[in-house]
Amino acid sequence: MNVGTKVRITEGAFSGSRGRIASVQNASPAHPYSYYVKVYGPVIRYLWFKEGEVKADLGKSNPLGKTDAVNHPSHYTWLPNGIEVIDLTEHLSFNRGNAVKYIARAGRKNSATELEDLRKARWYIDREISRMENTK
Repeated sequence: MNVGTKVRITEGAFSGSRGRIASVQNASPAHPYSYYVKVYGPVIRYLWFKEGEVKADLGKSNPLGKTDAVNHPSHYTWLPNGIEVIDLTEHLSFNRGNAVKYIARAGRKNSATELEDLRKARWYIDREISRMENTK
């Protein structure tokens, strides 16, 4: 498996969790852990796992590796390092997260609504600015 591969943890305390491989270590006696995985959950963690502790996760609704419009829509999963837009937005306030979401998907979800998505992003940014100005 390579960096960016979606995986399911099969052993240990995180068994059943899903994640994405962040880096791969060449197997050696000095370092028995092969995969450094970004594990999703209430708290996102980066953890090392051995070869047999992770398996590629294609998901039940995505058996052939095709776009999963509900869990991993293509307009939010296009970043080259494998990060999904939700990985960014869940660490931001609501307004900032939505602005990032609309900027990231502008022209990707529907090219006919690219300008509309950018206007929505601007709306959330203006709302966040207004909120900040009113709290000072």
